Amino acid sequence: METRLLGFEHAETVKDVANWANGIIGKEVPGEPGYTVVKVIQFQLVQLSNGYDVLVLVEVKEELEPLNLREADVEAIVNITSAVDERI
Repeated sequence: METRLLGFEHAETVKDVANWANGIIGKEVPGEPGYTVVKVIQFQLVQLSNGYDVLVLVEVKEELEPLNLREADVEAIVNITSAVDERI
C-alpha cells in the first residue's frame, strides 16, 4: 500500500473535519485517478481565527482495471496453462 497527504482548508468546526475525513474513505484520491483511500493514518489540525485547516495522511490502494479478454484469449490461456500442468 501507499500513502498520500490530503488537505482540507477552512473547515468551520472540528466536526466538519471529522465528517470530511470519514467521508474520504473508500473514495478516489483527488487528482490521482485509480487510487482509493483505504484508511486515515494520521492527521494534523491547525486552528485558525475562523475555523480549521487539516492535513491527513491516508493509506491508498491502486484500483487496477479489470482485463477485458476476448474468448479466444481465454481459450489460449487455458490451453497454455493446461499444457504446463501436464509437463510437471
